[in-house]
Amino acid sequence: MTELFQACHATTAVMHLFKDDPHVQTYLSDVDNMHKVVLAAPDADALTRLHEALREAAVDHKLWVEQPEDVPTCLAAKPAPKVEVQKYFKKFKLFSVDL
Repeated sequence: MTELFQACHATTAVMHLFKDDPHVQTYLSDVDNMHKVVLAAPDADALTRLHEALREAAVDHKLWVEQPEDVPTCLAAKPAPKVEVQKYFKKFKLFSVDL
């Protein structure tokens, strides 16, 4: 369940960081119909590589690094058209929790 808390931190941070972005404003304008996709990364290295690829492509996102461990635990991309970001997330599978 720790992963879900990390996702909350990262998504809250990305929404705050890019709150004035038009895509974020559109996303927030209909809170009852927000669409989210939660994907699983196999390890911190995969998150770091994704972060680097997104940064190089100027795709707005937030890499959440848990402290004091200094370990990347989650990455949230700013709301954006699927066609603009889909290629970066293709290799990740849907996240699932066994309760």
